[in-house]
This record gives sequence, C-alpha cells and structure tokens, in this order.
Amino acid sequence: MMPRESTNDETLSVADAGRDVWDIVVVGAGLSGSIAAREAARLGSRVLLVEKATLPRRKVCGCFLNANAVASLAALDLTSLLVTSGAPAVRGVFVAAGRRQAYLPLPTGAALSRFWLDAHLSREATAAGASLLTRTEAHLVGTDDERCTLRLIRGAEEVEIRSRIVVAADGLAGRLARETQGCTQFINPRSRIGVSAATSHVPEGYEPGTIQMVVGREGYIGSLQVEDGRVEIAAALDPAAMKRWGPGETVRRIFEHSPLPRFEGVGDLSWQGTTPLSCRTTPPAGRRIFFVGDAAGYIEPFTGEGMAWAIASGAAVAATAHEAARHYSADLPRRWIAERERLLRGRMRLCRLVTQSLRYQRLTELNVTLLGHLPFLATPVICWLNRPRPIASGQR
Repeated sequence: MMPRESTNDETLSVADAGRDVWDIVVVGAGLSGSIAAREAARLGSRVLLVEKATLPRRKVCGCFLNANAVASLAALDLTSLLVTSGAPAVRGVFVAAGRRQAYLPLPTGAALSRFWLDAHLSREATAAGASLLTRTEAHLVGTDDERCTLRLIRGAEEVEIRSRIVVAADGLAGRLARETQGCTQFINPRSRIGVSAATSHVPEGYEPGTIQMVVGREGYIGSLQVEDGRVEIAAALDPAAMKRWGPGETVRRIFEHSPLPRFEGVGDLSWQGTTPLSCRTTPPAGRRIFFVGDAAGYIEPFTGEGMAWAIASGAAVAATAHEAARHYSADLPRRWIAERERLLRGRMRLCRLVTQSLRYQRLTELNVTLLGHLPFLATPVICWLNRPRPIASGQR
C-alpha cells in the first residue's frame, strides 16, 4: 500500500495575490477548477487558482474515471497522470438489489482517488503557469464594467484582489453562487446526501477492477479499489435514514442483505459527507463570473459521470474565460450557458432518470434480475454515458 503524501504546493502569499490585477481567478482546485486554471494558463491568461483546503485532501467521491473521463484526460495530454499513479483499470460493475445481482461490462475506465488526482491536477495547473493559493477562502465583493473584486481570507490575513474574470468551481457548498447578484441556488428537497469513507480492508471475494454497487431502500453504495490499495466507499443516502441512523449505520444496513462481498466494520469508518447532491445554480453565469463543475449544478451520480462532467466543463470554460478576459462582451455568459447545456444536458437527464429509478426497490430488483440474464440490455445506456465528447479548448 502506497503512503499518502501531504504537501503544499502554493506559489505565492495572500499579500502577493492582492498586488496586481489577474486575468482570471479560479475558486476551487477540484477537477473542474484545476483543469480550467491549467487550460486558461496554457492559452496565455494570468491565472490565480484559490483553494480553501490544504492539498492533498479527501473528497466525497466514488473515484471512478469512466471511459468518457479517460478520453478527456487523453485529449488534454493528461494520460500520464493515470500511468504515474498506477490507477487500476476498471472494466465492469456488479449491481445488487436485495438478493439479486448482475454483472455489466463497462468500457475501460480507471480507479483513482481524489486525494491523488486533485493534488496532481493542481500541480499541472502551476506547471502551465497558473499561481496557486491554498488554505484560503474567497468571497465575491462585487463586479463592475471592468473587473470583479474578491476578498481572500486566511486566518487573520485578509486582502481584496481584482480580476477581469472569475471562474466559480467551489463545489456543492460553494458561497459564490449566493454572493453573485442575479444568481440563485436551488436544492431538490428530495435529494439524497453524499457520504464516503475509505478502508484498507479488502473483503474476500472482491474482484479488483470492478465497481461493486448495492442498491437498498435507504440509498445506494458504490465501492472501488483505487491506486493505493484502499477501497473507496461512496454512497447516496436518504436524509431521513441519515438523520435516524447516521451514515455508517445506514451504509451497514444497505450492505446487510447484499450477495456482494461485505466490508467488516463499515459502520465504524470515518465518514465524510456533503450537502444534498441534487442542486443547480440559475443561471450558471453572471457578469464576469462563470460557474463550472458542481458549483453550476449537480445530480446524483451513478458510475463516474460527475468526474467526466467536471473534466469536460473545466476545459470548456477555460476558452470562454480566456476570451472574456481579453475582450469581454455581454453575450459571453449566455454563450457559456449554451455551451454547458450542449456538453452536459442530455447526459445529466439520462443519469437523473437512472438514479430516480433506483428509489423504487421492487422495480430495481426486477431490473437487476433481468440484467442478470440479459446484460446487453444495459448497453445503450452504458455506451451513451461513456461516449467521449470533443474537448473544447483553444489548445486543440
């Protein structure tokens, strides 16, 4: 098992960040944020990437890069990350509901923890010329015809910085949507809660290179062995069950009757949670600010779609933000909204239908029984969700 490193690769101080006008400030160094910062820097913009946490850090995520995500990384010349990390190839998913199970082949993807991936993507951004500031909160003060003003806070340090454009990649719980005039954040009241934990215990019978998915009345769970030998367990859980039992016990109850390999002590793991998974920012752009990744909108994931969407939209927004920093026009927010719809809307709609169907246990059990006998019936959905889309970036 590989040791988990802890590094801080920031390239300037809070005070230094306030001494000049940036072309683009990207808030949030997750997948979409780091890729947006890297691609915009490669296009020639002066970019500051701001992250509130210390890198590397864990995130609530299933850690599966599906074939669409792998193809996007290749288009961005980032396949080396998969090779360097030793990310295991993933070629199938076991789905269980009740006592029924089915195996569905997948186009080849990869298993890579966000602990490793986010840290190395931020390094790719700084290698391309972006500046990185960690352990720092960013708040939007206001915008005018020329620039945005943000307040950076780290402990007792506080400074206002100026930027021609802001890319908001601050996630599900991000503040920038609430601080942007004319933008509203909507949360689906029936949305499930995301939780995750990692364990070094690999249960007997677990097949490497596969996702193990268990669907129950209280939610669904996916588990996957990643590059360092640990198994990442991620779940989307009903809020009522979470309130009654907590994340660990709810996950244990879902696992309890599954025919798939069981994890010992799953209820005692250190669980990390999110805000509700299904939300959207409307509109996902404002004057001189573009929302991307989970900050723009998110639905419950199924098998790696969220990571694929983050990579594609991060690359796409870079070109728009670079253009806006050079020659801003009032139609650019509308153009970004249309581009994001083109990239993601159809896939999000299909994923929403799949995840909503998982709320009906009897229907899910019947579907899993059918797929156990006729797995090819899932092929159209799997192919659609994994089909690569061209990466929109000025570098290609």
